[in-house]
Amino acid sequence: MKTSNRKTKDPKKAKRLRAVTVTSALAVVAVLSFIFSARLIELKALIGLESVYEKARHSDVSVFFPDVGSAGCALVHTPSRDILIDCGNTKAQYSILDTLEMLGTDKLDLAVLTHPDSDHIGDFKEVAENYRIDTFLTCEYTKYSSSEMYGELFKTLTDKNIPVTYAAAGDVYAFDELSVEVISPASLYKTSNDNSVVLRLSCGDFSALFTGDISKKAERDILARGADISADLLYTAHHGSSGSSSAEFLKAVSPKYAVISVEEDKYHPSDAALDRLMNEGCEILRTDISGMIAVYYLDNSIEFTEAKNYRD
Repeated sequence: MKTSNRKTKDPKKAKRLRAVTVTSALAVVAVLSFIFSARLIELKALIGLESVYEKARHSDVSVFFPDVGSAGCALVHTPSRDILIDCGNTKAQYSILDTLEMLGTDKLDLAVLTHPDSDHIGDFKEVAENYRIDTFLTCEYTKYSSSEMYGELFKTLTDKNIPVTYAAAGDVYAFDELSVEVISPASLYKTSNDNSVVLRLSCGDFSALFTGDISKKAERDILARGADISADLLYTAHHGSSGSSSAEFLKAVSPKYAVISVEEDKYHPSDAALDRLMNEGCEILRTDISGMIAVYYLDNSIEFTEAKNYRD
């Protein structure tokens, strides 16, 4: 009688192996379902925003303020021109590249890094790698910056042969119907924030002021030089911090709308800055409440859209 050398299978062990296999398969399916669902939500949101972008194609000029948390980013769009001012950070609800793509942008006539802080550099390296930039404008302070992020960005700009220009108060950049004037800095400051490039954009009767992260010190210097900073739209300095948006500065701007790019925390926006804005009588728009904000100028009228309905 022959005896088999094969080991008899342990039915309990086999059952455990089957259970592990089924559990692993279910886990993989769950992960894939989560990824697909998340992307589907994102795609639906972008599709929902399509009407927001479509309106821009029929406006004389539009200004988009993506929801980038307590960071800076604004995109100026006309049917023939695009200007990007700062590039947010990694907390952006949708990447700046998504916004550019939805607008049908193929190049940037002007890209502006107001100052070399990480919450303004954000995705600039990726933008520079993927888009033609005619002029890259920043403050002279970047020459002395030790920021690793800016170093990587500057290398990309150099590799892509994108010209870097340093802002000086009084410089004007003209793009057909658009005019962009550098309001500040007029000199070199000790702090990164006060070296922020401040820009006044005008198109027809519409004007907008972009203030970076300047403090009351730079605001006082701007007022002392007598620069025209009146604007329908104000991009509020430093995410609505208490050290910016002085009453005197706001009075000189006299905005109809003030946009605050912010992720609400215990510092931003400050009650003091909000009070000063309310005292000026302007309508306050906040990305932490409204999501992406789009401001349109068409036929001598200003409208805005809040994308809060499309947030996750």
